[in-house]
Amino acid sequence: MLPLPASAQEASAPTQLEKITLEGESARGPDKGIVAKQSTSASKTSTPLKETPQAVSVVTRDQMKAQGVDSVADALRYTPGVLPDPNGMDVRYDWLYIRGYNTFGTSWLDSLILPGDPTGYATPTIHPFALERVEVIKGPASVLYGRTVPGGLVNLVSKRPQETAHREASIKTSAFGGVEGAIDVTGPLTPDGEWLYRFTGLAKNMHTQIDMERDRKIMLAPSLTWNPSTDTSLTLYGYYQRDRDIFSPRFYPAIGTLLPNPAGQIPRDVFLADPNANQFNRDFFAAGYEFSHRFSETWTVRQNLRYARAEQDMFLALVNPAFAYTGAPSSQLNRVSGVSDDKLSTFAVDTQAEAVFDTGALNHTVLFGLDYVHSVTDTNFGNTGAGVRVPPLDFLNPIYGLPVPTAPIQRSGLQKQDQIGFYAQDQIRYDRWVGTFGLRYDRSSIESTNRMLSGSQPVETDDSRLTWRAGVTYLFDNGLAPYASYTTSFLPTLGTDKSNNPFRAQTAQQFEVGVKYEPVGARGMVGVSVFDLTLENALTPDPTDTRFSVQSGKQRVRGVELEAKMELTPELDVLGAYAYSHSEVLRSNRAVELGREMLRLPEHQASLWAIYRPSYVPGLALSAGVRAMSSYQTDSTYLAQLRIPARTLVDIGAEYDFGAVDKTFEGTKLQVNVSNLLDKKYVSHCLNLTGGSCNYGAGRTITAGINYTW
Repeated sequence: MLPLPASAQEASAPTQLEKITLEGESARGPDKGIVAKQSTSASKTSTPLKETPQAVSVVTRDQMKAQGVDSVADALRYTPGVLPDPNGMDVRYDWLYIRGYNTFGTSWLDSLILPGDPTGYATPTIHPFALERVEVIKGPASVLYGRTVPGGLVNLVSKRPQETAHREASIKTSAFGGVEGAIDVTGPLTPDGEWLYRFTGLAKNMHTQIDMERDRKIMLAPSLTWNPSTDTSLTLYGYYQRDRDIFSPRFYPAIGTLLPNPAGQIPRDVFLADPNANQFNRDFFAAGYEFSHRFSETWTVRQNLRYARAEQDMFLALVNPAFAYTGAPSSQLNRVSGVSDDKLSTFAVDTQAEAVFDTGALNHTVLFGLDYVHSVTDTNFGNTGAGVRVPPLDFLNPIYGLPVPTAPIQRSGLQKQDQIGFYAQDQIRYDRWVGTFGLRYDRSSIESTNRMLSGSQPVETDDSRLTWRAGVTYLFDNGLAPYASYTTSFLPTLGTDKSNNPFRAQTAQQFEVGVKYEPVGARGMVGVSVFDLTLENALTPDPTDTRFSVQSGKQRVRGVELEAKMELTPELDVLGAYAYSHSEVLRSNRAVELGREMLRLPEHQASLWAIYRPSYVPGLALSAGVRAMSSYQTDSTYLAQLRIPARTLVDIGAEYDFGAVDKTFEGTKLQVNVSNLLDKKYVSHCLNLTGGSCNYGAGRTITAGINYTW
């Protein structure tokens, strides 16, 4: 990239080497330490974060490793504006809310969308051991990615082959029991470095805080890079993950968890399923390539392509979501059984042409792109209803092994979606100014078939939308970079109104101002942003027939976010974050929510984490963190007794490098991490007062492992 010098003459001088050679930075990693200075997620070009006119959070591999994360949700526990456990402790999924909006089923891997269904069960997870980074774009991102959730976008960045050989193996266990083994090897296949390889693999069978539950998976991620010249690169990759969890469904009643139960509170470790009905199987695989060729000093073309498929089947016994107790609360929990058989597939391709050139005193990085996504969602789901008895469970004296009837299929649907988008972006640099301007046109077609209705015809939902963004940044010599931006987004909405007219896409707009700071001569990144985000066309009940919906709803979130990552000295790294969010339902036909806060959005979130390497104990690293949030609401009827209380959680960790004692053991490290050190017992959400609609958050979790690199 070209920096912004003080004069037009200096602006024409190439300075890309300053970013790559002197700093050693890469826009997709690997990073040394917790500070990332560049990213491709928010611009699809290699752009310094301080030149990006939007809040972007980057969690590096070193941060994930130091904090001992076991999921993408874990990796984002210290990221402002993100609620990482809205559904509590769950070994199956990464539940995330960003700036008040649910991202489940809409995540990206290496800038291509993953298969996902917000209402289904086959949505895959990517294990963080396979990742180099987790990046979060705050606010609308449709101008580059098409259909996106207005609160933000999570882009996972995979590990890729490296020119320098690196080999790593680890084994880990936890205080609950179980074992996990992992390996990561990369380097050149040929002496000249024309061929590079990487293989990342993991196998785990870990116990959890719930008796009899097991988190079991196998993950394999091979990749191969061919560099026939300095101008051309082709990477082929695959990913496979097999989940075979023994799973206790997270359906606890409010009475006995959030609220008192005369018969006693429900223990966190009680298994609510049954050995006769605890099947949760999911398989996910993906294969694709990343191609790049530079034709000249001006033009570069890139193409990323991937096919991915996820399959899931489930048979579980669970607490009745509607009525957990019969009569007065007791220790007896009513249960039902649930089944699902879901399949998801996505074919995605993104073709880009990037041009770097000058027009007088202006330096341009222009990006043209065409992307296409074809996705198929096949869902089958059912619960046992009235008249079908599933044995109840006494949570004080559980008895398992009784017959559990299989539920009939009650919902069966097939959905096919095609989306094509054309986008253009120009990053203009003049003196100390950086302007970012983008425009995108999307066409989306969704065909939905309800297979439970005999002879039903597919419902077509067609949308076309123009989205755009404009932003400007000013770069001071002292590292300060104030910015302002405006951006829009759209999200196709399934369903029809009472006249059988398909819903229009939901639209959102965000205005954001802020300042970023990159200290001169030091490793750090600080960002402060103030934003105003508004969602239009939200669904709300039809006032003439509440069985249907209309699109007259409107929601708004205004907030302030602060994030600081500083490597203050060779001994001390510090990470701090704070988010203030004021949300309001501006228009709704549901009187109970009009003028109220949005669900699952705490007004205050704050966190602080530090890692200290005392010079007087070579090889030792100690870390500690605290994360807190204010109370929030998850019940759509806004019952005061179901409001989720504020909470504060403490995490600690330690790592010791045995190579500091004896060179014979060089590369051997022992790591221990404790999350929720004080074993705070809390409830993450409660959706209603009568049924199993709540879940506990994760209690104290202690993990220990040995890592060896060579």
